Amino acid sequence: MVARLESPHIVPLYDFWREPGGAFLVMRWMRGGSLAESLKSGGWSLETAVKLIDQIAKALSIAHHQGIIHRDLKPANILLDEEGNAYLTDFGIAKDLIHDHSLTNTGDVLGSPYYITPEQILNEPLSAQTDIYSLGLTLYELLVGQKPFTDKSPVALIQKQLNDPIPSVLVHRADLPPSIDN
Repeated sequence: MVARLESPHIVPLYDFWREPGGAFLVMRWMRGGSLAESLKSGGWSLETAVKLIDQIAKALSIAHHQGIIHRDLKPANILLDEEGNAYLTDFGIAKDLIHDHSLTNTGDVLGSPYYITPEQILNEPLSAQTDIYSLGLTLYELLVGQKPFTDKSPVALIQKQLNDPIPSVLVHRADLPPSIDN
């Protein structure tokens, strides 16, 4: 699936093969590490966060035009080059809406509890908005330096994803414009 996605902000796949021991992918080495690693030192400036989110949104746009929903968008699946540019990776649980193809079983609830969407939890049809929701949660974490919901229990996280509004960014970052919460 990822082999047909060509975007300046999707980690390119150079080669792949399967052997009895598993599947192997050869991809570009990203010297800047993951966004998750970068966030250990706190939130980012608004300008830098917007630049990164724009780059990932462009990558998602390419995938969505090909009918591919990532389904696991999170900081660990965003890699950085040495100049701080963002690249989307790990399409391992992606869903191909056009060819009705997925690497997972129908009915499986997949995704990372901190970034999973209500429609994934409820096993409802997926769309581009599935990834956009997770991108919004990632933007929140970029700006604040922590996830919107910080419970440790997956059950508690899922309940909050389904029932609670996303907390205001301004509670943590009063320096940002009020429109950031819209």
